[in-house]
Amino acid sequence: MSNKAQTPQGGKMNSLQAAIDLVATGQPAFCLHQAWGIGVIRSYDEATKRLIIDFPEQNKKAHAMDAAFFLGKIEFINPNGVVAKAYAEATKAEVANLVANDPAGLVKALLAEYPTGECTSYALEANLDRVHFASLAPGKDRVAAFKAWWTKGRAAVRKDRAILVPERKGGLYALLEAPKDLGEDLFAQYETAPSFERKLLLLEELAGAASAETRSAANAANLDKVSADLLKEIRKLETARKRDNLPAILGGIWNRDKFFRPAVENVETVSPTASEVIALCTESDLAFVALNIPHTTEKIRSLLDLVRAHHGDNWSDRAFDLLRNRDIGGTKSGSAKLVSESIAYLCDQDLAEAVATRFAQWLETRELRAPVIIWIIKNRGSKKYAEIVGRLITPSLLGAILASIDTESLESNSTARIPLANELIKDKELIADILAPAEGKKADSETIFDLTRTMMSSQGFDEMTKKALLSRLAKIEPHVQRLAKSKHAGSEAEEKELLVSQASKEEKERELEDIVKVRLPAVKEAIQVAKEHGDLRENSEYKMARQDHDTLSARRAELDGLLKKARVTDFSEARTDAISVGSSVVLRRGSDQAEVPYDILGAWDGQPENNILSYISPLAKQFLNHKAGETFTTNINGKAESWTVVKIGRWVDKR
Repeated sequence: MSNKAQTPQGGKMNSLQAAIDLVATGQPAFCLHQAWGIGVIRSYDEATKRLIIDFPEQNKKAHAMDAAFFLGKIEFINPNGVVAKAYAEATKAEVANLVANDPAGLVKALLAEYPTGECTSYALEANLDRVHFASLAPGKDRVAAFKAWWTKGRAAVRKDRAILVPERKGGLYALLEAPKDLGEDLFAQYETAPSFERKLLLLEELAGAASAETRSAANAANLDKVSADLLKEIRKLETARKRDNLPAILGGIWNRDKFFRPAVENVETVSPTASEVIALCTESDLAFVALNIPHTTEKIRSLLDLVRAHHGDNWSDRAFDLLRNRDIGGTKSGSAKLVSESIAYLCDQDLAEAVATRFAQWLETRELRAPVIIWIIKNRGSKKYAEIVGRLITPSLLGAILASIDTESLESNSTARIPLANELIKDKELIADILAPAEGKKADSETIFDLTRTMMSSQGFDEMTKKALLSRLAKIEPHVQRLAKSKHAGSEAEEKELLVSQASKEEKERELEDIVKVRLPAVKEAIQVAKEHGDLRENSEYKMARQDHDTLSARRAELDGLLKKARVTDFSEARTDAISVGSSVVLRRGSDQAEVPYDILGAWDGQPENNILSYISPLAKQFLNHKAGETFTTNINGKAESWTVVKIGRWVDKR
């Protein structure tokens, strides 16, 4: 940078005699011991040639040290510098105030002590750590406290235009002349930024700054430069067919438009436009963009405005595709805000009835994603959304909740709590509201028993939680307690032999290996660490770790048992005269005369969202052995449906 500040260094104490002379006047001198850190020299004994030193970082006081040891071995510190002031009684409060309230000012003060006004990030952070320690309360974890403080402090430092912050660890911090114009300074940094990612951060900063401070940079020439950079990145995507950068580019266009809007008329029409980014998106791309833009009301509604403008009459289908996308249910997707804002947006366009219809269909086909289910749970008492939610509070919803929890627990390698499971556990009225509503019909006993069996076989809850949930069911149907004591709760457990595909068997083996070699050892270590925190009766970390251990141990035992019963098949033995394991069938559904294709595959191959059923699933069991042309009735969770077998083929023949 051309505006580096000139900062002549103050006088440096560079001799033992200078330190001795200083303490002779009743003032402390300061030094730096390689192992013990900061030393506060309190006095000097001429007779013994020893200095009396406090080492606060080591909690050593009045340590006597031979003066000869200092020569060439211990560094003296400028008594007027920031580090020394942090430990001097007269000035420590002043420095502590900087630590608490002005980290950027503290950094500038430290940089000003260097002849060139710059130092490496390692040197700066070492001094910051010592200064921070001087104001740290006794008993605090030094490393953790400094890390937390510097994480916040660095954000403040980045905003200070008088400090140059390095892009990489080990780079140079530098003291700059305070910029006269924020807009010109930020745009100068934008033009010299080493990467597109850094350019986007600076563009976001320009968009977020007050227009009065940055208007000098908001001109047509700079708009052309930013637009050219964005267009270059879009062309890269088109050439490489890689769409990972789409959310960042869209965010860049939004920030470009926001920054230049006060100065450039119709900036939204300058290429590349946000609409051009949407035009590049396939259905999966759009979902990726939706999940990776900032989840604020403004950004989500801006995205939906773009979808509406680009897709015309079909825009709502694209919005519904977002709500049904598989990735929206990921534990780390953070998509609750996306779901709530998307539903609100659809309702604002008078599409509440369409939302209600879609959700009812997805509930039937088990395509309701976890964040959508959570939204339904949280809004079941809402007057605004009563039209949507009212028809969904049925036993099928509890079945969908349990299925979603079970699926996520099996697919996730994380030990984090599943959000939907947390909702079911903490919402103590939910099960009763679904199965025995105050205004409505109570679910029949068989339906409650089916849900009880599903809950008992779920991998998403530890045994203590299952007992708590079963007690809620028992208040509605007392005979549930008797069922809970039965040893025949899970359909997989009832099977003497399980037909499985090679791929699904290998997946179970990988899961077992991960539990045995990775997850259980990690939990055991967590238990040991938690034990060190004290009283186990009040130790929530210990209890959670124990629950995780019990859950993983139970899953390991279950996998061991299932794999012993597994028999691999390639499904080539499937019959063609009747539905069997390995069949690929077309069935006509009686309720709407729709022809629905199903593949009936191995015990662990079920993907209901793709119409692939495990042969031991409740629905597939009721399909088996029926012949072409035959009409029959299934009953799932108390709902009867008639089917006619239109066609029977073999799955292996259509691959």
